[in-house]
Amino acid sequence: MTLAGLALRNAFLRNKTRSVLTILGTMVAALAFVFLRTVLAAWYASSEASAADRLVTRNAISITSFLPLSYRDRIANVEGVTKLTFSNWFGGVYKDRKNFFAQFAIDAKSALDVFSIRFVAGSKADFLADRNSCIVGSGLVRRFGFKVGDVIPLSSEIFPGDWRFKVAGIVEGTDDSSVASTMYFHWQRLNETLPDRIKNVVGVYTITVADAARSPEVGRRIDAMFANSEYETHTETERSFRLQFVIGSSAILFALEAVSGVILAIMALILGNTLAMGLRERTPELGAMRAIGFLPRHVRAISTLEGGLLGIVGGAIGLLIATPVLILFGKFSGLGFLTGIGLKPATAALTLGLAGIIGITASALPAWNAGRLQVVEALRRQE
Repeated sequence: MTLAGLALRNAFLRNKTRSVLTILGTMVAALAFVFLRTVLAAWYASSEASAADRLVTRNAISITSFLPLSYRDRIANVEGVTKLTFSNWFGGVYKDRKNFFAQFAIDAKSALDVFSIRFVAGSKADFLADRNSCIVGSGLVRRFGFKVGDVIPLSSEIFPGDWRFKVAGIVEGTDDSSVASTMYFHWQRLNETLPDRIKNVVGVYTITVADAARSPEVGRRIDAMFANSEYETHTETERSFRLQFVIGSSAILFALEAVSGVILAIMALILGNTLAMGLRERTPELGAMRAIGFLPRHVRAISTLEGGLLGIVGGAIGLLIATPVLILFGKFSGLGFLTGIGLKPATAALTLGLAGIIGITASALPAWNAGRLQVVEALRRQE
């Protein structure tokens, strides 16, 4: 029998009940780690999907303050700007507060071009022709069952009123995954209902530039143009703009990071305890192995391999059930940014690799102690 075969037998066949419980514990820890890492990845997904050649111009005071619509032509004429659109955050709720998802009032024609929105059902022409229409991301279709022709009622504390929009299309972003979980409707529809004091204002301008490497220079030109005006601007990359929303939840993200680290520690304790118990029970056997010619390094190699095998098998089983668990959570969580959540290959590889490394690391001390046993002392010990 080879060392690997002996390690395999010791890990899974010697004490089957303990092996099963250890694998289950490791599986649960791996599943929890995958879950937390996937939620963190989903939180950052929007900023990571940002286009390098897009800038966002907002009010310098805060993102909750508006800018005049009259800035549109002046920004469009800045050297380096190739395309421009504008939008307002709507902040509506669909039927119930738990059904929240992102909605934006957009300048339809220019926005479809700037954001590279692709229709998977319905048509662009129908959307542009009807100012009472909207388009919804494919993720919202999976979550709520929307289809072309449906009427979506929304209520908003920011813009009170009776808001109903007919679905003219289902869309996806060619370079932005956040489009799939967002609803868009006509800015003109919103603007015509606003009181005069806030008519013809926009939340942000989104700009594409000819050369992404010169984005900072273009941003400075825009901000310099409106310096010392009543509505000063702040222009930044689309990634920086979106990261502001992530930074606002930094305490939650730090907590998730910390908990994922604690889970790894728990996994190490589970595996370390199992290996220590198993080796202690096999002390006379280890003495016999040493007596017939096994070297300390052989004993340590077998013990270390046992830990690695238990960790990898437990991690692999956790990964197998992770995908359906994540899909169900994304569907019923009520959190828009988790729509379509799924297991990423990078997260799976990280989890499986860490499970194996932790198994090996957790077995290091018991394996070292097993290799140090004196033959006579090991043969005398009965536990």
